[in-house]
Amino acid sequence: MRLRLFLVAIDKANRKPLSTLTPEQIAKARALSPPPVFPATLVTGALRSRVTRSMTSIPMRDGTRIPARTYSPRQRAEGSAVFVYYHGGGWTMGRPMDYDSLLTMIADELGVLVVAPDYRKAPQDKAPQAVLDCIDTFEWVRAAPEELAGVGRIVVGGDSAGGNLSALVALHARDTGAELAGQVLIYPAVDLSIHQQVRDAPILDGEALDVYKAHYLDGSGVAPEDPQVSPLRAASHAGLAPALVQTAERDPLCEEGEVYAETLRAAGVATRHTRYHAMPHGFINLPGVAPACVQARWEIVDQVRGWLA
Repeated sequence: MRLRLFLVAIDKANRKPLSTLTPEQIAKARALSPPPVFPATLVTGALRSRVTRSMTSIPMRDGTRIPARTYSPRQRAEGSAVFVYYHGGGWTMGRPMDYDSLLTMIADELGVLVVAPDYRKAPQDKAPQAVLDCIDTFEWVRAAPEELAGVGRIVVGGDSAGGNLSALVALHARDTGAELAGQVLIYPAVDLSIHQQVRDAPILDGEALDVYKAHYLDGSGVAPEDPQVSPLRAASHAGLAPALVQTAERDPLCEEGEVYAETLRAAGVATRHTRYHAMPHGFINLPGVAPACVQARWEIVDQVRGWLA
């Protein structure tokens, strides 16, 4: 009931559709989500006080640097594991700060360092820029820069567009022989050529999804079925890192996420898939109104703990 009331309130808010915003307005809108403080945390979840949040910057292949948010637990041992988290937002919106509740929990429970890059976004930066930034972040972490105080095993993960980017980084890791302990794919978009059959859904509907894809792909020269943006279209999925795939029943991306989980299993990849009953897209950030979010978060912690063990 709490979740239903929240979704009604979101619907009544009558926010401007993304399709009506200019690129400049979209850039401004990225900073408009509420900061992770009371009362917003009643919905998005409390932060773990034993985790230190700080900012760094990561060098990219084109000579620029992108900002990244890091989460360091009080008891982190030098050279321990790192969880690289790629946030969602349709390759267009979102920022790492929006995930402080989830990422401080992961850092605190697992004793790992979490690195969350603020990769470049559309419509200012078209595909495959976000993919390249996420790959470069993975390679930077893998090189164990001084500011990370050593790096052990690496896990990647993300939600929605971030799930898409995580799957693509996992493919890159396999293709380059880089060790990857696991991949956490939370309602991932895995085939950008699909016209989703579920059009009327809370939080993310079919029309909004189409607009996100258009901002990301139109004018990029990258086709939606290109494997560099659609991990489901990869020639092979054999040899990939083990995966946790979480899908939400009332989400336009549910079916393709489940197809990806089955594709990984068929390729011999150790894969756990959980569909969260009656949950909408984005529920991983709503523990205050969607109790299943708490279960999903603990599933992530338990699965990553198993991989690192």
